[in-house]
Amino acid sequence: MIGGVRSEIEVKDSVPLVKCYHDDIAPIRTMRVNCPTQGRRTCGFFKWADEVDNVLDLQMLAIEKDTKISELECERDVLKGKVKKLKQTTTELEDQVAELAIENTKKFHAMESVKTDKELCIMLFMSWFFFCCCVLV
Repeated sequence: MIGGVRSEIEVKDSVPLVKCYHDDIAPIRTMRVNCPTQGRRTCGFFKWADEVDNVLDLQMLAIEKDTKISELECERDVLKGKVKKLKQTTTELEDQVAELAIENTKKFHAMESVKTDKELCIMLFMSWFFFCCCVLV
């Protein structure tokens, strides 16, 4: 700015680009009384100059939010798949534990019967030994 007067380049550089509904660059105009182009519009687009930054910021924010939503939905789908696999694995493991419990119960009963057989054999051996000792004496 020189001597309190803005140059044409400075004014153009300080004004952000605005896009209309059709994604075309919209002209930025100032309001004048009795303007010859007053009332003529190409697509009905109109924004006040001080709203431009807010709209662009909101558009970017909306795009960021949509992207984040898409990422979270994708992550949710992956996690749902993992949960499904874990539930299936849990069911399979529960079935295996039940089968092992039945097998262990059978083995325990078999071991008890073997223990009883061993005790009987030992008692038989002791009785024979006692009998032999008594007869030989």
